[in-house]
Formats: sequence, structure tokens, C-alpha cells
Amino acid sequence: MLPLLVLFLALAALGALLFWPRSGLLDRWRQARQLADRVQMEDALKHIHAREARGPLGTPESLAGKLGVTVKQALDLVSGMEESGLVQSTGRGLRLSQTGRKLALRVIRAHRLLERYLVDELRMPLEEIHAHADRREHAITEEELDALEARLGYPQEDPHGDPIPTSAGALEPQETTALTEWPVGRPARIVHLEDEPPETLAKIVAAGLAPGMQIEVRRVSSQNLVIWDGEEERALPPVAASNVSVVPLPHPVEAPTRLTSLRPGESGRVIKLRCAGFSRRRLLDLGITPGAVIECAFPGPLEEPIAYRVRGALIALRREQANEIEIEAITAAAE
Repeated sequence: MLPLLVLFLALAALGALLFWPRSGLLDRWRQARQLADRVQMEDALKHIHAREARGPLGTPESLAGKLGVTVKQALDLVSGMEESGLVQSTGRGLRLSQTGRKLALRVIRAHRLLERYLVDELRMPLEEIHAHADRREHAITEEELDALEARLGYPQEDPHGDPIPTSAGALEPQETTALTEWPVGRPARIVHLEDEPPETLAKIVAAGLAPGMQIEVRRVSSQNLVIWDGEEERALPPVAASNVSVVPLPHPVEAPTRLTSLRPGESGRVIKLRCAGFSRRRLLDLGITPGAVIECAFPGPLEEPIAYRVRGALIALRREQANEIEIEAITAAAE
């Protein structure tokens, strides 16, 4: 009798382990499978959206390459998205429906806000943030996104220069040109650094390029593009330069503007920090990160330190520190 009771209890425990609602192994496997399917679908929508914006249109073949699946698996995925009303197949490629575009923009918003958080709050290197944001973008809720956006001060762009969609799904398109296609001698402003592959982005960052910089291509060869920023020349291999996007600059390239140039009441957007080590860490801890808006409040009694407003806080910087911060002026003081 006792062995039968033990067997019964063992079977009951095994059944609970397998079939217990929400925490049983079978339910947990189903949840994990559903999450994996949703992640794959959302990644597919992002890919199709990116191809619509930059061309050519996405295809099952390009989708297979992006997601690391077979073409047959990609075709099955496209078929499922078509049945759900998210995607439409055309003679030229795949296009998002209104519902599909809304979902894609929601994931893009999550990705770009997370990248902003990883740079601004966690101080992660630019070439590492894309993979981290990719892993976290699917799990964050709308409420968490709204709270994160408010905490970051409602940023307009991610660290690579891409605009962040609004909570309503608005995203302003921008016509850009790859740096390798840009004419020699014509002024331009950097607006985007492609985040993949990270090894190429690391070369761009090492060359000192950042969104917002004014540049001019001086010389082109099969080995390098030589770029001038108004102060110094920088060299970049063509394979890396092709991942830098620019727009026309309506005036000649000017020397980089430093934070010390702002007068009380004037504001600027941080482009880059020209210091390293502890000095850089100190400025980052104060919220002075690329893309942040900073306002000159008032000078000290002896013209130093200078008070600045950034991210809702008032901070004081010595002139030497402020001179290490490169900005783009955005507002002038009231006369």
C-alpha cells in the first residue's frame, strides 16, 4: 500500500511540475515560445520599416539574412504577418500596413530610448549599446517607456543621431547622404552613425566623429577619406565612412563651438566631450552627455565658475571644464 501511495504522490508532484497554471514547465515553455515568436515578428517589422525608409524594400530573402533564419522560415513569417494585417507583399517588396507601422514605431521608440538611457545613465560605449537595446526593447511596457522618456528629459534623438518616435507614433523622415557619396569641398553636418556592425562604429568613434559635427571632405582615396572639422583633419576608411550619413550645411564649416562661448540665457546641444578619464566621467555624471541641451545661467562673482542648467539641475563648471565641451548653439540670449 505504501509503495502505491509514494508512486501516486510522485506522479502528482510531476503533474504539478509540468501542468501547474502559469508556473508549470509546460506553461512556461508556451510563454517562452510566444515571446520568441513576438520578438521575431517585431524584429521583422523593424527591418521592413528600415528598408522602407532607406530602400530598397525588404524581401523574404533580406528578412532571412537579418533574422538568421532560412528563406522558408522567413516566408512563413511573412505569411503570418500578412494574415494578421501587418504587412503587404508588393511587386517591389514588403510594405507595412498602418497597424504594422504603428507596432514597428513602438519598438523603434523603445530601442532608441533605451540606447539613450544606456549612454546617458549607464555610460556605456556607443559601439556596445545597440546589442543591449535589442535584447531589452521587446519587454519594456508603454508605461515604463513614458517614465524613461520623462527621466531622460524627453530627448529628440538617440546617440547615433536617429530621431526618436513620439508616443503617438510620429517620426519625421530625413533625407540623408552617405559620406562616401558626398562631394569633396561641400560643407555638411553629420546626422547619423550606423550602429552595425559594432566594429565599424568603433572606427568612426575612434576618428572623433559624432552627430551634429560640421565637416568637409578634403581628399578621397581608396584607403581613406580625409575630413576637416574646422580645426583639424581626420582620416576614415571608406568602409567606415559609408556608415556616416550627412545633410547639407548652409554655410562654410566653422570651428567647433565650445560651451564657454554661450552667454547667459543662451543654450546649446552637446555634440561631444573632448576630455578623457576622470574629467570625462565627472561631466557625464553631471548629465552632460552628447545630445543633452545645456543653458548658460550666470557667471560666478569672479567670472568663474559658470552656472549652467542641464536636465533640470543647476551645475557649476570651471571655464577649463566648459572649454572641453563641444556644442551646437540652438538659442540666443534675449536682447
